[in-house]
Amino acid sequence: MQTDFSRQIKEKALEIGFSACGITDAGSLSSEQETSFMDYLERGFHADMRYLQRNTDKRMHPQLLVEGAQSIIVVLLNYHHPEYHENRKSSYIVSEYALGEDYHLVMKDKLSLLIDFIAEHQPKAVNCGFSDTHPVLEKHLACKAGLGTIGKNTLLLTSKGSYYFIGEIFTTLLLDYDAPLSDNPCLHCERCLKACPTQALRQPYRLNANKCISYHTIENKNDISLEIVSVMGKHIYGCDRCQQVCPCNQGRSSTKVKEFSPKTAFMEWEDAHWENLDETEFEHTFSDTVLFRVGYRRFKQILSLAKDNPSF
Repeated sequence: MQTDFSRQIKEKALEIGFSACGITDAGSLSSEQETSFMDYLERGFHADMRYLQRNTDKRMHPQLLVEGAQSIIVVLLNYHHPEYHENRKSSYIVSEYALGEDYHLVMKDKLSLLIDFIAEHQPKAVNCGFSDTHPVLEKHLACKAGLGTIGKNTLLLTSKGSYYFIGEIFTTLLLDYDAPLSDNPCLHCERCLKACPTQALRQPYRLNANKCISYHTIENKNDISLEIVSVMGKHIYGCDRCQQVCPCNQGRSSTKVKEFSPKTAFMEWEDAHWENLDETEFEHTFSDTVLFRVGYRRFKQILSLAKDNPSF
């Protein structure tokens, strides 16, 4: 029964449209992972993302997040759009994950469908779905569930690349667990470290957000230093440089999730359109995307900083 239902959950996840599904226990993360995370915070590599300092106990001990949880179902959802970099008409760049509808909403809908399936077969089970919204170390759980390994760029690397959103369902059900992978695809590769324009990846497996273009164009609410501006190129929301050069991502296919199809603006707008964008059009065009969370004024400020930069 336990084995059969675990298999059925994975089959249903793929039917719903998830790219992969694995299952792990809801036990505490390893002492090594806890030490690594706390060291990251102590070094200040999280910059001004103070939310990472909160609820560290729940991050390390998932049972504290959902009482009675025994298993965690982890799913991946592909968002890759290699054609974006090849065919966009503007020199301005946004991260691929921002090209379509807000992934929080898309993941929530798909997780709800999977939860409904579980509830239909196991009505007494308690199930809670999350995706980048709660104190969860998602990449580490994905590794525990056998879906990939952590690369030197700190992203989850799978057999089919790293352009994936991660979601999870905490459940009180006792399910069959998948074994973590032992292979490390980037063991002798340092392309991501060398490609990072700001040296935010100066150390393997350690991202210094203080130097990261994604942090400064998405999370940072303060002034961006000239040191960062001078090397950020035409990036106006996020940065995929470490993913673009990764051998694990070469030749990978585009996402089949229709909600993640690039909005016309990202493919068709030329530089002048971006530079002359007013607040009304910004809100009308991007209200259902993650780009909207930055806000019009901050977005235009970042765009003005990138305007005179060369492309790279």
